[in-house]
Amino acid sequence: MTMHTPAEVEGWVAKMRAEIRIAPPAPGEIRTPDEIVFQLERVDAVASDALWTVTAADKVRAAAAEALLKARARALGKAKGKNAESRAAEVDLDTETERNAEAAAQIAYRYAKGLADLVDSRKSSLQTQSKLVLATYQLASNPRRA
Repeated sequence: MTMHTPAEVEGWVAKMRAEIRIAPPAPGEIRTPDEIVFQLERVDAVASDALWTVTAADKVRAAAAEALLKARARALGKAKGKNAESRAAEVDLDTETERNAEAAAQIAYRYAKGLADLVDSRKSSLQTQSKLVLATYQLASNPRRA
């Protein structure tokens, strides 16, 4: 099993954010049904990747937390300070790398989770726009009868 890094997760999220970026229409412009369908398909394609990315980010986070836990246990076993405060300081110094890695993994997970939430929001917004555009086209093509 390949273990990924927080930097990889953040790179995937940045790529997916760019893929679902939607420019707003110009004032007075209405999106066509084809444009909205195309954008919905793009968001759907990213949605499956987003789920995978959140899962991968969660695994990275869990591995980093486990590594920190083990590093703290080893450091506590070697700490030789005179009191609890000096031993805790020694443990903090000995686990600096693992603490930084765990913090980066937490950030990457939140970034990936934020992307998944954005994808859901974007999809919902596009579905609402789709209904409004459809209603507009139906009204325009349906002449009023007196």
